[in-house]
Amino acid sequence: MDDKHSVRAVAFDYKAVLQAPGLAHDGAHALLAWLDERDVAFVLLSTDPMEADAAMAAAGLPTPALHLSLDDIPDRKKRGSGVWLQEVAQRLKLRTNQLLLVGTTRWDWLTGINAGVAYIHANWASQVWDAKRMDALSASDPDGVAELLEHFFLPEPHWTFADDSTGRAMRIRSLLPPNVRFPHAADRTFELQDVFTRGRTITIGNQDARDILMLRLLSSAYLDGTLPGRSLFCVYPSSNVGKVSAQLAGFLEKAKVMVGSYHKEDLLERVIAAPDTSIERVKRNRGEARTADISIAAQTRTVRISPKHRGKLDGKTVVVFDDFTTEGTSIEWARALLLSAGAAEVIALTVGKYGSRHTRYELRAGTAINPFDVNNLTAADFVKTTVARGAGEGPAASLTAAVNHFIATAEHQAAAQQGPPAVPESGREARLRPPAGRRSAMTDYKTARQRHLADMLTHLQQRQVYPLVWRGEYLIPAGKTTTSALWWIALPGQVEHWYDTSEAERLVSSICLATGAIWEPVAPPGGATQFAEALARMEQRRHA
Repeated sequence: MDDKHSVRAVAFDYKAVLQAPGLAHDGAHALLAWLDERDVAFVLLSTDPMEADAAMAAAGLPTPALHLSLDDIPDRKKRGSGVWLQEVAQRLKLRTNQLLLVGTTRWDWLTGINAGVAYIHANWASQVWDAKRMDALSASDPDGVAELLEHFFLPEPHWTFADDSTGRAMRIRSLLPPNVRFPHAADRTFELQDVFTRGRTITIGNQDARDILMLRLLSSAYLDGTLPGRSLFCVYPSSNVGKVSAQLAGFLEKAKVMVGSYHKEDLLERVIAAPDTSIERVKRNRGEARTADISIAAQTRTVRISPKHRGKLDGKTVVVFDDFTTEGTSIEWARALLLSAGAAEVIALTVGKYGSRHTRYELRAGTAINPFDVNNLTAADFVKTTVARGAGEGPAASLTAAVNHFIATAEHQAAAQQGPPAVPESGREARLRPPAGRRSAMTDYKTARQRHLADMLTHLQQRQVYPLVWRGEYLIPAGKTTTSALWWIALPGQVEHWYDTSEAERLVSSICLATGAIWEPVAPPGGATQFAEALARMEQRRHA
């Protein structure tokens, strides 16, 4: 059994890779090659039997590590049954939470849900339809699948705090320390409290910061085994009556289907207002006097399980979400209520964690509670045990890399929409005539920098990546002895203009940005060392 806590195999419905016999979807080959480079197995699923190796070869695609059709499924269970992915896991000796399913139909979605496997809908093959509440992660092209894998499902989960107490039927995971900051615009950063406490909408490129953080929390829990399928999701209520975190609840309403869970927004409810622990925490940090009771006793007097859920929790796993936890009074009271109401296990997932310690609360012998009503208990009714599990950075570094990726992607898209600059704004007319001096054809290249630029211009022209025409000249300006390069370039619909080397490099860089090509200019003085450095930067971008 593979002991890695990351996705080790991606199962594809065959229609997500083939648009017709012998014809692969655009980007499918690149995605499958990308998976192979990362040692992630490619699994093919089809209802009807097929010669998978031959079908893939005819389309220029690699052979799958495993192909399953209806004939291979126990009891010939149809698509929609989780048995399909359980069979995949068994044959590859993986856990189901090491799988990801990329599908094209509602039946694929149900297959993932019923196996507790995360599902991505292949929008390039079939648009998502939600007439029957089919909400799902989706990708507009195969690159989008790689993006989700790279930033959410391949990194092994790291937590700033984790506590497993199986004898108490409770597991706790906290993603990040509260003081971590992430970039979101030029020279600007944000902290977790901006999103989850102050309720600000922070945009990262074209993404919502809340969605990135919450998806990382959920994907980490999925890989960690703390997001079991068919569990119940709820949010621990805020200090005001009838309120929960809108940021958490808004995301979970759609994210619940990631592994086929159910969001019960009213499962836990606050029926009497309580002190705001965030405000009291600030007072404590400032050294101000504190009179409000924020002990677990305050939770017992104000929070209960809604009576409408009476008799509906027996044997269930309940995942309780909260924005932050400090000493654990809220999530510990949630545990006491839910287990008392018949739940089999409680999992607490929080975005942030203050400090490295957590206090476990156990009701003293002889102390009974009614989980469907408030309980007038005191701190003396509990036995406390404090545990320390460290206070690491969690996935702060890899999340920062993900955030920078989304920022850069948005910038590239904006640049592509604008298109490359036509001609330098200054001296537009003068650029039609060469400067005074002695000119000669560029039959050879004097530096690696010039050769590298010429090679890319030739590539763009000959491969018709971008319909330009170019030629090069050397110029010894009048009155001088040093040689400079002139790059005559005609862009679509324009006559040729000349550019110096730096200007031509900027032009080529903008064209590459617009077309998705990877190219880096050679830095001055343009020799072999700088050429090797440019090639290394290009290779790094290819594997970023």
